[in-house]
Amino acid sequence: MLRPRKRIFKKWRRNHNLSNVEVINPVVEKYWLQRYSLFSLYNEGIQMDEEGWYSVTPEEIAIRQAQRCAGRVVIDGFTGVGGNAIQFARMHCKVVAIDIDPRKIELALNNAKIYGVEGQIDFVVGDFLQQASSLKADVVFLSPPWGGPSYKNVKKFTLDLLKPKDGTVINLAVNAIVKLKQYDNMNCH
Repeated sequence: MLRPRKRIFKKWRRNHNLSNVEVINPVVEKYWLQRYSLFSLYNEGIQMDEEGWYSVTPEEIAIRQAQRCAGRVVIDGFTGVGGNAIQFARMHCKVVAIDIDPRKIELALNNAKIYGVEGQIDFVVGDFLQQASSLKADVVFLSPPWGGPSYKNVKKFTLDLLKPKDGTVINLAVNAIVKLKQYDNMNCH
């Protein structure tokens, strides 16, 4: 069953320009076959790196998550190639998209332009863990690096497998939201 897919992929690869794919390997191939579920506008010039292929939230799920946050200020702490940030922006959110990898920010900006929402997203090259204490938002969306397909080799996936292991990411996110709520309460009196 795997052979026909490989043949289809190889035939497609011969006949199409894969400039928007940085690395083609068997790991990416599996996700490439699902590309339209990741980005419905994939053929318009969506760009991904290898990690993006298995890390980006499928578009329908990202849309549903974004609908719950419509019109709010959202921090996407680990934006990757921008799948969630784009959907938040499409729901009229003001988005701060942070990633430590400058290449991922370039890819996310490109992808946001394809969806026409680049003006609603502030792209920041930086470490969410270091910047979180100075951020304020209604919503902090976190999808930290989780290890990719190698998680299949783990018998039981627990929160201890996430990095850092001490809960820092969650504490920083809560503090960013609490600071905003405290600021709002001061303005109400």
